[in-house]
Amino acid sequence: MHAIDLITSDIPPLRPQDEVGRALDWLEEFKVSHLPVVEGGRLVGLVKEQDLVDRTDPRGTVNSLMEQVEVPFIRGNQHVYEVMKLFTERGLSVLPVLDELGNYLGAITEHEALKRLSEITNIHEPGSIVVLEMNQVDYSLQQIAQIVEGNDGRVLSAYSHVLPGTMRLEVTLKINREDISDILQSFERYEIQVKTTYQGSRFHDDLRGRYEELMRFINL
Repeated sequence: MHAIDLITSDIPPLRPQDEVGRALDWLEEFKVSHLPVVEGGRLVGLVKEQDLVDRTDPRGTVNSLMEQVEVPFIRGNQHVYEVMKLFTERGLSVLPVLDELGNYLGAITEHEALKRLSEITNIHEPGSIVVLEMNQVDYSLQQIAQIVEGNDGRVLSAYSHVLPGTMRLEVTLKINREDISDILQSFERYEIQVKTTYQGSRFHDDLRGRYEELMRFINL
């Protein structure tokens, strides 16, 4: 899934000559804290809610308030992981999308990106979450998948990250079964440490929590 697939038609761009009052109205209407500024089909800036709120004259234009240096954007052909990385690094609620020639294609909202990310990671699929911990040198996704499949299960998604200051790896699996007691026993037989499990109806972590764990993987 690429950035161009995440563009929403709900977020119109501002123009440099638009009044601050209009920008504030749109921020409220679309429930975001950033808006792109476009002129002649080119991205020329980005406005932030706080800068607009601090402006005492709502009839002034956004031209003097928009960020014009190092305006964050993503190319249409970049992967959704790169989209999420930029959202977290820059603290954005809206991310402009450009084509290879620099033409403005549209914008992605953080909400839409999170929703689509949940689709490719199968967060809403029924099943269980297992968090494993092991030495980096012992990590084998093939072996882990074989253990799961050997117990009539299937790995829906998997991601990993190094625990800070260690040579240990944390691996998070989404498995398509709610009762995974036999899979957990198999991990124990192979001396793979099961750190945490969320099985069936006991798995109630929200999308934001899963997203934060994914970001640790994406930022590697």
